[in-house]
Amino acid sequence: MDRPERRIAIASCREASPTATGATPVFTDVDPTTLCVTDQLVMEAVTDRTRAVMPVLFGGRAVNLSGVRKELVGRDISIVEDAAHAFGSRNGARRVGTTGDLTCFSFGPIKNLTCGQGGVVIPRSLTEAATLRRLRMLGVVQSQAERGQTTSYGVEGFGLRYQMSGINATIGLVQLDHFDKAETTRRILWRAYRRALAALDGVRLVDVDVDRSVPHLCQILIPNRDEVHKQMKARGVGVGVHYPPNHLQPAFARWRRDLPATEQVGREVLTLPFHQHLSENDIDQVVTALGQALKTAGAASCARP
Repeated sequence: MDRPERRIAIASCREASPTATGATPVFTDVDPTTLCVTDQLVMEAVTDRTRAVMPVLFGGRAVNLSGVRKELVGRDISIVEDAAHAFGSRNGARRVGTTGDLTCFSFGPIKNLTCGQGGVVIPRSLTEAATLRRLRMLGVVQSQAERGQTTSYGVEGFGLRYQMSGINATIGLVQLDHFDKAETTRRILWRAYRRALAALDGVRLVDVDVDRSVPHLCQILIPNRDEVHKQMKARGVGVGVHYPPNHLQPAFARWRRDLPATEQVGREVLTLPFHQHLSENDIDQVVTALGQALKTAGAASCARP
């Protein structure tokens, strides 16, 4: 697991899938304002054994590593973007998916664009595209159309059963036709949350750079998070926590390191209901319930010995 050629630096708040390849994950801390990595945090984590950096475009916000990209390329370090939250967002003037060495999107049920289930990897070369096609279909080289014209096929190496069904792809194509509306609506609703939350003391809104992002989440950092979570659930408001810090999970205990910003955020972060079918009235109701929950949680905290 700790082979010199197989080390990888990744963000600390999401899944450590590199372990499936035999790579060693190196968790990095995050900027507590954005919950994303920065140039400086990435460069503090990489070593001469690093082979890839995997920034998580958390909440829909693009991660701009252009300031260190030249150095990473010079050290033969790839940038693999986890853009599960960020379909439609921009990195400067460019859409996410046109930057990095590979970009990975998720099209699950609650994503900015949905296929019901599935995702896409954006390669940068014909060779990478061929490799991805082989990997997604059990290592089989020929396409489905090609296999239908012959009595055999070739398997050239390791593969998984990851192909998207035609039904899911059709759902995605229909969603794509209406994505401009979803993009605009998500920005309007996120800004509505920002206005409403400004009236609450002790609440910090996680910045998604809404002018360039298509927001996927609306998150706040608050004291007494666990009690507020309990109070909001009791009021019928579907809040959540995205995500408990990965480096503290038992599965990754051998790679644990001190990440103070991530750990602090992990104690304070709360995700508010957010999707393009909300109304501004729904948001007002959520924020009113949040204000009440904060008061109740604060009183309970003061009452404890």
